[in-house]
Amino acid sequence: MIVLERKELRPMLVAKYPREKTYLLPVLHFIQEEFDFIPEWALQIVSWHLKVPASEVYGAATSYSDIKFFVDDKQTVRICSGLSCWYMGGKSIYDQLSSVLGDEVSIQITDCAFTCSMAPLVEVEGQWFSRATGKSVLSQIAKRSD
Repeated sequence: MIVLERKELRPMLVAKYPREKTYLLPVLHFIQEEFDFIPEWALQIVSWHLKVPASEVYGAATSYSDIKFFVDDKQTVRICSGLSCWYMGGKSIYDQLSSVLGDEVSIQITDCAFTCSMAPLVEVEGQWFSRATGKSVLSQIAKRSD
């Protein structure tokens, strides 16, 4: 189901989630699933529903790397920038993708994905791949482009 209007979100949250701070991340994920991103106005509604200051909702949303605040029409690739990932190949994957793909794909660097033993980690359209290489990432991008 896609939420079409702002006024529909409040009743959905009331019906689905208790008014407790514990539900902050689940609520943010729910909204992102509904919209494919989190509209800025939704943060106020989350604040109201969970009885949490808006600044805290914003802080959680902006520090959590899976939350998006815009829809990108391009295919998205995110490369973990944690030390293990970056130095075990993440930087070279980023450089390779940037030079090969240019603006065809949205290439982003994301904060540590906390899976250091599986470095380097790369996310292609929401699916994480461990021990990635430039070749394996390009292959995944090609699969999703078909």
